[in-house]
Amino acid sequence: MTGLLLVDLMTENPIHCAECRREVDPERIALTSVEVDAIAHWFSASSALYRLWIQSGEYASYAKESLLDPNGQINKVGREIARALSAKLPTQVWYFHDTDDGEPTNCPVCSNPLDLAVKWGTGQCIECSIHI
Repeated sequence: MTGLLLVDLMTENPIHCAECRREVDPERIALTSVEVDAIAHWFSASSALYRLWIQSGEYASYAKESLLDPNGQINKVGREIARALSAKLPTQVWYFHDTDDGEPTNCPVCSNPLDLAVKWGTGQCIECSIHI
């Protein structure tokens, strides 16, 4: 395993292998209880917003706006966790985009072009610790 991806794949564990996207047990990579708790709190909020958006109800616009905001709490915390975990193993957080809005070509955080040479998704920005 060369890296981790924090992503909501509709499972209970958001920690996945960046290569195969299979779940990774936090114990396998020796995460501390503080790291596991931080991931769990971030995942709980991120997952709630994502599910609100999927339901397409009255909160869908709010959820989408929150998920897209690079300066919003959910994305800032996700990037902070990814950077902290990168001290052990390179880690990125999956950044939301709505496919109805087209494919992103620039990082939503720093505006630099995305590295499009990715196995999963559209692109990545190593500097910002995100994968789209």
